[in-house]
Amino acid sequence: MEFIYKKNQLQTIIIYGETFASQIKSSSFESKHLFLITNQRYYDLFSDKLIQLFDDKLELDWYICKNDAHCNNMNELEGLLSFLADFNQQQEFLFLGVGNEGIVQLTNFLHETSVLTCECWLLPLSIQSLSKSLIGEVQIELKNHPVLQSRTLADRILYDRTLTTDHGEGKLVDFFVFIRCGLVCSHDFLRMLFKNYSDATRLNQHSFAGMIDEMIRYYEKDAQIIDQFGQLFEQGFLETPNGHLLSGHMKRFLGCLLQLLWAQERNGFSFHYKNFIIWLIRLGYPVDFPEQILVSDYVEGILKCIHRGEAATLLKEVGAVDSVQQPKTEDLLATVEKYKTILNEIRG
Repeated sequence: MEFIYKKNQLQTIIIYGETFASQIKSSSFESKHLFLITNQRYYDLFSDKLIQLFDDKLELDWYICKNDAHCNNMNELEGLLSFLADFNQQQEFLFLGVGNEGIVQLTNFLHETSVLTCECWLLPLSIQSLSKSLIGEVQIELKNHPVLQSRTLADRILYDRTLTTDHGEGKLVDFFVFIRCGLVCSHDFLRMLFKNYSDATRLNQHSFAGMIDEMIRYYEKDAQIIDQFGQLFEQGFLETPNGHLLSGHMKRFLGCLLQLLWAQERNGFSFHYKNFIIWLIRLGYPVDFPEQILVSDYVEGILKCIHRGEAATLLKEVGAVDSVQQPKTEDLLATVEKYKTILNEIRG
């Protein structure tokens, strides 16, 4: 299936529902130098398969990044530029980013800012990295904070579900992309998720293929809001002693839950928050707020971000955005305490 995706006056072609191999067969690379950028994990898994697809392609090179989701950082960018400096700068390049969310941002940023004559294709290998490729903005980070940003979309985004490894934590991370779409854009979509993926067994047995259409439409309309939902509350963990006890995905996950509760407490809309958390527990999400992180330290971490000018999207209700606001100290303290109280009630 081919979809013309438009965002911020930019445009890309999204191709999904068919294998990458079949997409390659119908494409002409002419005299381009193929340059693949990927994570070590995906190189180990797929390099042999991809090399076979390009067996007639003499000019093919790899750049291998760490497996970190934040590999779109200054160190990797510098290494990538140093590596490219040894090539003939007069060639035409095709940059193919294969891997996680950091890779799609790093590849896209390189394409947008490089002086080389190049085209950019992305092969995201998870729903999470697919969603990052749809935002229309790419960032380079330093110490987990964005320091460079550019507005761009790749020339093509190719999603091949047969190349994804959708199980365990990866499937939970991917599914939460759909949950964020429901929280920000559509309560009905969230209800559908609740109905069709009621527990961990059903989540692991069913693919997400049927929901990609809707996800793309939600991102075309509200990509930045969906992507940033939970970000301020996530950043608070980065500024907190013992925040390292949470993985990057866990920081974002808890950040979303706390931002949702803050919005509900602030606007008083009707939503069965406790039942929502119970559902997430059944799916296998770790919802606990670490005991080693003091509430006061966490709130202070969020306030540091607010002092830098950061803010959070306030929901009018689930599926409807109200405004962007900077939470007050007392509201933050009350939100975290309320969250911990709800967990205690659930645990009995």
